[in-house]
Amino acid sequence: MSARRSPASAVLLVNPLQLQWLSARGQPLEAPAPGAGVRVLADVVEETHVRLDVPALMGNDRRGYIQTRLQALLPDVPLHALWERPSAQPMLPRPFALHAVGLSSPQLAEQLNALAQAGYSIEGVWPLSYLLAQWAGRQAALRSAASVLLCLPLPYGMRMVLLAQGVPVFSRLLLEGGARQQAREVGLTLKYLADNRITNPAQPPLVAPLQALPELLQALREHGLTLLPDAPALADRAVLPELLALAGAGARGQLAPAQLRRIYLAGHTRRALHLATAVLLLAGLGLLGTQVQGLLQARAAAADDRQQAAQMQADAAALREQLARQQVNVPLLRLAVQVQQQELRQAVDPAQALWLLGGLLHRQPQAQLMDTQLWLHSQPCKAAGAAAQAGEAFPAPETAPPSPEWRFDIRPAAELLPRQRQALLQALARDVGAWPNWQVELDPVRSESTSVLSGGQASAASTPERGGWSWCLAPRQRPAEAVAQEDGT
Repeated sequence: MSARRSPASAVLLVNPLQLQWLSARGQPLEAPAPGAGVRVLADVVEETHVRLDVPALMGNDRRGYIQTRLQALLPDVPLHALWERPSAQPMLPRPFALHAVGLSSPQLAEQLNALAQAGYSIEGVWPLSYLLAQWAGRQAALRSAASVLLCLPLPYGMRMVLLAQGVPVFSRLLLEGGARQQAREVGLTLKYLADNRITNPAQPPLVAPLQALPELLQALREHGLTLLPDAPALADRAVLPELLALAGAGARGQLAPAQLRRIYLAGHTRRALHLATAVLLLAGLGLLGTQVQGLLQARAAAADDRQQAAQMQADAAALREQLARQQVNVPLLRLAVQVQQQELRQAVDPAQALWLLGGLLHRQPQAQLMDTQLWLHSQPCKAAGAAAQAGEAFPAPETAPPSPEWRFDIRPAAELLPRQRQALLQALARDVGAWPNWQVELDPVRSESTSVLSGGQASAASTPERGGWSWCLAPRQRPAEAVAQEDGT
């Protein structure tokens, strides 16, 4: 079992015969220098165990009742503690029982005052009986026993602790004496417990000798005492070092008040503040680093924006110089563009065209849009479109009004196999050909077929350098009868 405190924290065992400075392993030590951490273990004769029956109370009423009962049961006992932890008390107002221990040893009080005046950091004061009961609760052989009397031989005598359902209810310190005398005292103690109704006379507690010599085991058997079945295994263990290791902040039975532990609590608070300061400092450094990184990113983004703005200004200046050299009338050009856009909107609906294109890409997720253009042209799709596919020239009159032309390029996914690529092209062509109000003038399927027949020469609809296909569409011409009917109405 490992110690809960640092090995530098010494243990002072206070008993009626002498004071012993011990390490966490139970080895003798020299008295540490003032200011060192000290854990005090009290094993004195003046030890009293009491039981408190708490009625159905809650809150301040319950706490006040417990303090009043402790003062009544342990009068003039400054060092006292409860066995049960606060978390074990019921949350609802119902009756329950508590067990407490009190030490009224003048020797212990004098030694504690001496340690405090010398400047030692007193971590706490624990009764050896409570540490022994806590150690027994971790042993499977002792935890299963309903009532057991622990007998711990010590260099100065024997400590006996009675456990009822794991709770210490009685304790006695026997000073000196041989094995036979100790066995006789154990028998007398059991008789005292039975006479005072502390134990059931019909079911006497089992006797569990700890780290005992064979002579003591034999003497206990000669007196007719019932030993625990695992008594020989427990007798071979060194229990005292394990009890010393248990003394710490998590041990039950803390007797020392906060005033006596002020140096230790101040140091503990100081270390906690140092740790909290270090954590806050690291958190602040992390936050500062995050802010610096954000500022650097914002600065880089601002630099990119300035660079783009400068590039746009340079492009605008170059465009103005080019227009000035060509003597282009900019207001007239702007007006022509506006008129062309207005005529385009009157001829076709750009939103509907983009909606059709979006639906096509949604149905074919392996197709990626590279470019799309919708404009007015005097010879829509004739430069590289239908005339080139048919092998004939269809020159348009110079006076022909411009009509809408819609071009878009689609690239297939790079991981497609040739067969999958051809199937995708045919599906795209089939969907585009089914669009209402649009006539396909430049079809990649016919273009690729023409290129195969002509010896593999790529056409305008196939763009191998870009890895995609091009379509060119023009508005579908309505029948003359429909136009005449609309004009008549």
